[in-house]
Parts: sequence; C-alpha cells; structure tokens
Amino acid sequence: MKDLKTIRGMPDLYDVDIERIALVENSCLEVFKAFNYKEFRTPVIENKSLFQRSAGETSDIVQKEVYEFEDRNGEKLCLRPEGTAGLVRALITNGLISEEIKKFFYIGPMFRYERPQKGRKRQFFQAGVELIGESSSKSDVEVLLIAKTILDKLDVKYCLEINYLGGEKSLDSYRSYLREFLQANKSEFDEKLYSRLQRNPVRAIDSKDENIKEVLKNAKDITNFLSEDEKLAFAETIEALDLLQVEYKINTNLVRGMDYYTGTVFEFTVDSLGAQNAVIGGGRYDNLIEELGGRKVPAIGFALGIDRLSEIVAIQDANNDIFIGCADVKSIKYAQYIGNKLRLNNNNLVIENYLGNANVSKQLKKANSQGFKFVIIIGQEEQNAKKFKVKDLQKDKELTLNEKELMEYFDGR
Repeated sequence: MKDLKTIRGMPDLYDVDIERIALVENSCLEVFKAFNYKEFRTPVIENKSLFQRSAGETSDIVQKEVYEFEDRNGEKLCLRPEGTAGLVRALITNGLISEEIKKFFYIGPMFRYERPQKGRKRQFFQAGVELIGESSSKSDVEVLLIAKTILDKLDVKYCLEINYLGGEKSLDSYRSYLREFLQANKSEFDEKLYSRLQRNPVRAIDSKDENIKEVLKNAKDITNFLSEDEKLAFAETIEALDLLQVEYKINTNLVRGMDYYTGTVFEFTVDSLGAQNAVIGGGRYDNLIEELGGRKVPAIGFALGIDRLSEIVAIQDANNDIFIGCADVKSIKYAQYIGNKLRLNNNNLVIENYLGNANVSKQLKKANSQGFKFVIIIGQEEQNAKKFKVKDLQKDKELTLNEKELMEYFDGR
C-alpha cells in the first residue's frame, strides 16, 4: 500500500545497523554499571512546558525541533527531545531529591523535528548519565571518565573539548556585554537574526554561521567574566584531568545548546562524522532542579549519541558456533533435541538448527557463508547410532563423537 512507509527521519533498523547500535548500547551499559550507576526510565511523552523551562524558550529545540501535540484534554504535550529534563522532573515528582549523592543512567529514543542528515535523525537514540548532589570537580571528573571509558571501549578516536561558563551572575554579566557588542555590530545582521541573538547572545558564541563567527571573533570570551572561585573550580577540574592523563582542549567558545548549563561544559568530538561531529556532550546544571520546582541541588551529566557512534564503530564478525543440519526431514526433531541439549550444557554457544529443505551440500554452503565454526549433519544413521560427525570448518577436520563426548567437547567453548 502507498501509505505503508517509514516517517521521514525515522528509519527501520535491522541487520548490521542494529548490530552496531547494540554494540554501543551494550558498551554503555557495561561502563555505567562498572561506575555503579542505576538505570532510570522516564516516559517518551512529557508536558511541553518542561522543555520550555529547562532548554529555554529561545533554544532551537523549543523554537523549531519539538514534536508537539494536544491530547484530548487540550494539554500541550511533546515527544522528549532530550533526557536530562525528564529525569530531573521524575526525581522531583517521585520525591527523590535529597542530600545524598545519586547516580543514574538512561538509554532510549529521543525525537527532534529537524532536517534529516548525516548524524541527525528525527528519532534518535541517546544514552546518558546524571550525577546529582555533588558540586565539586570530583563529579566533573567522574562523569568525564565515564564518557572517556565508553569511547575507549569502543576504540573510537576522539577530542575532548571543555569550557567553563560560570554561574548565573557571571553569565548575566557576559550576556550584557555580548548584547552591547552585538548592538555595536547590528548592521552585520538581518533584523530577525539580530533579534534572536539579542534574546540569547551566549548561544551565538559557538554558532556555525560564518557571518556570526566573523563578527564575534573579536569579542571577549567567558573567562573574562568568571569570579576567582569559578576560575579555581575550573582549574581543579583541569588539574585532575592532567593527573589522570586525560587529553583535552580548552575551547572558550563552547557553550552547548541548553539554557540550563552552568559551570563545566564539554563535548567529545570525532573527525569521521562531518559537521555533526559531537558524539557526547554535557555539563553542569546546578540550577535546573530548583528551577523546575525542586530543592537547590547541584548536578552534572552527559548525553551520548548512540546512532552517531554506531556509524563509526567497528563490529566484529558474527560469533556463530554450531550449525546443525539434517540429512532428511525426519531427523529435524532429533536435531532440535541435540541443539537444545548443547545450549543447556553451554548457554554461551550460538547454535543454528536448520529447518529448511535444502540438500546437505547447500546446508554446508550456508554454514560457511554465515561464518559457523562447526557443522553437525544429523540423519537416521546418527539418530540410531547416537554418534555424530562434527566438522571443524576452520581447521578442516572431522571428529566422530557420541552424545556424552559431544557435550564435553563443546562445554566451555
């Protein structure tokens, strides 16, 4: 039927695509759990006001990219465009904000209405961590180490870019300065762009627009507006990274895309994804919990683009172990019995029980093409004698084993 097609920017995932995504997800899970972070799942649908309050009314996410709709009661809802705000809302809703340090992770789909391109889809997948309740550089370093460990585990070459935005007082001073600077250069912008930059001038600092970059290259950076305490806090984070031999680059133009960021912000970028080269991004959001109605609690986190990373990770060949074929249709049930017994004996084995009608020669070709290490062909003779010919495809040799020997042979492989 004509209407049976995928929605633009929301592709079906299968075969090697899903293998790559699963590799990234599993690596994230292993690292999150190794750092003792606990999973948190939130709904994919939230009130739109949540993201207006967290990401900011002037952010591209809220202005252009939110999938929004009204339900039958007239409530304005949206598909979640990112993970942090929903998790913070959940902590407040469930009364989980306390003095105790909390460590959570999430994995799931996010949605943004934007032009699909390399590294950007309308439905995409993110994994992230949130460390709640600690304001010092210790929390900055731990979150950065988690991100680094995931990329190292996936053997991805990256560059860590880091900056420090300061608190509200420093940011307000910086905004005021930038508004004056932009006003002095108003003739360089059209009225609509100028108006947008005036509403949120800090967002202009890391703009990809060449005209904006050219105008702002002579503007002061955020470091000129930080307090001594803020400079010291950032220095402590940098000192810890040096001690841990974590390579980084200080990028004073890095601000990230959400209004809730304060203090340390960072991105891990790669060279192989073109313009959309950030695969992990995050930072501190020490005011967000209070702004959404909770207590004043510091926090830091990051989001990792699973889809983006999946495009560049190297996947290993399939780890297929035993292909069990049949010489005739009557032998299939017994072959399934042997296959099941092998799985019960060693649940790490990947075993294919062939269920088709192809002859033995074609079954062997199929086993070879799918990378199986061993082939067992079962017919009436094997069923009666309870002995099986095991063909080792890698070493090109054959063994004859009874049922007990067969189980022992594949035990622990």
